[in-house]
Amino acid sequence: MRPIIFGGRFGWLHPGEGTRGVVLCNAYGHESVWSHGGMRSLADRLSASGIPVLRFDYRGTGDSDGADGASDQFETAVDDVRAAIARLREETGVARVTLCGLRLGAAFALVAASQCDVDALVLLAPVASGRSYVRELSIMRNIWLDQLPAPLREAQPKDAPFNVLGQVYSPVFRARLNAFDAVDALKDSVRAPAPDTLIVDVNVGGSEALKKKLEALGGEVESRSFEGYAAFMQETTFSSMPTRVFDAVVDWIAARAAGQAPSPGVALKADWDAGLMLRTPEACEQPVRFGVAGLFGILCLPPAMRDRGPVLLITNTSASAHVGDSRLSVRIARELARRGIASLRFDGRGIGDSASASGARAPVYSSTVVDDVATAAHWLKEQGYRHVVSFGICSGAYSALRAALVGRALSGVISVNLQSFHMPDDMPTDALRRHRPNSIAGYRSSFFELKKWKQVLCGDRKIMPFVRLVLKRVATLAAVRIGAWRHRIAGWSCAQTIPVDPHEILRTLQRKEVSTLFVCGAYDSSLDLMTMYFGPRGKRLSRFSGARTVVLDDLDHSLFSSHAAEQVIGLCSEFVKGLDSRRAPLGRIVKAGSPA
Repeated sequence: MRPIIFGGRFGWLHPGEGTRGVVLCNAYGHESVWSHGGMRSLADRLSASGIPVLRFDYRGTGDSDGADGASDQFETAVDDVRAAIARLREETGVARVTLCGLRLGAAFALVAASQCDVDALVLLAPVASGRSYVRELSIMRNIWLDQLPAPLREAQPKDAPFNVLGQVYSPVFRARLNAFDAVDALKDSVRAPAPDTLIVDVNVGGSEALKKKLEALGGEVESRSFEGYAAFMQETTFSSMPTRVFDAVVDWIAARAAGQAPSPGVALKADWDAGLMLRTPEACEQPVRFGVAGLFGILCLPPAMRDRGPVLLITNTSASAHVGDSRLSVRIARELARRGIASLRFDGRGIGDSASASGARAPVYSSTVVDDVATAAHWLKEQGYRHVVSFGICSGAYSALRAALVGRALSGVISVNLQSFHMPDDMPTDALRRHRPNSIAGYRSSFFELKKWKQVLCGDRKIMPFVRLVLKRVATLAAVRIGAWRHRIAGWSCAQTIPVDPHEILRTLQRKEVSTLFVCGAYDSSLDLMTMYFGPRGKRLSRFSGARTVVLDDLDHSLFSSHAAEQVIGLCSEFVKGLDSRRAPLGRIVKAGSPA
């Protein structure tokens, strides 16, 4: 597969020789992040069957141009689907096109098919009722709010745009979604949007009205059950591929392409276009591939900048692709570019758009992920960047920190809401589900919530996690005191190549002259971690040169709050520029379009 850019949209073209091609239409918001791996897998399966595929990001989403939360998001997304159809035909010469959409992407595909020539439709768990979809989003938002400590929940602006796990929906877009009805969208049609349609739904009866409408318009419609949907549509770390469903979709599409001669149209280019560049108002973005494993990333450059001084290396959070949860990594990168700072957001092996030799991604806490971050840092150093600073949130904070221990390329680390200084390699997924501690401050804020005590008394909420947290904190404090005593007596030993003890980690970073910034939410368990090892709010970090902790009162764990994200971006800018001003001379101006 190779990246392509068309009309401000970023996409991937998967090769194939047939005369039928497929355009994949992503889900939207958090569902797009959770299903990214699945859509890539579906594209790979179709390509392996000889069918060319184009998958892409709508404007205002993913790596494409455009701001988040646009009022006309629905209409522009439909236009994007139509543009993708035209680009697929132009690139491959296919005569027939199948649109395959997931969730809200299925709604975009249905409307787009009514406006242009499409040969077949595949609707995966389609949003047939916008009102029901918005209700689901509201439930998801309320679940997130309920899990927040009371002070953070109360700090959420009442008049802020509708925010679901970091994805902002403008009032106009939300109203447009509320008004959408798949059957009503076809009321003025005189024929079916496509001759053949496959509907794969969680509840087959939920799309029965749509099926009847399509059949009434003369279309052939087949309905199937979306087995394994609940296991698929969840956080990326825990998501399971719906293999049987995807195989059935590939078979259904391939059956319509059977017997067709290879496309006589444009020959597909196998190599990447070295000059490929997406230009936005804030930045110039270049897709890059590096390392023996073929890691993929987006190098985000200011339109004009001084010689390659500092660069921020943005790691994966959990198993989410390089765009970040609800596009957070893209927003960070482009805002930093606006402030004159370059960045690389990339995917580790088996994540997002990077290759995987084994066909499977590594556990989010593993030496493989850490090695990939070190590889990316080394590549940036080879490109001439003077200072490379790794940045990560939660599991990404862990890999960003540990990478500084295994290589020499990093000059700084920004670790946001770090959960542990050391995790067992290849921790199983079930263990990660249990490793989601609350914080002492979070529990303390809940003590005054009558609703939480009612839940405890009714058995809906357990008290033992709090007891275990207190016992763990006491045990850790004792271990820290004993460890410090042993260190003073025996001194540090070089026998352990990569340290696991937090104090030894900081000593190692100090010897390597790596500056470190730990950013913790006041109600996040990361603050408990810093307090256990380095005193209240990490004050004893001052004993290590170049290390400090910043505690933000309204920082939620995943930076879903827009204000929290803005605060962290400000800290990143201050840290990177401060690091560069202390260590680097001024240099010449470099145009962003020049090779990296």
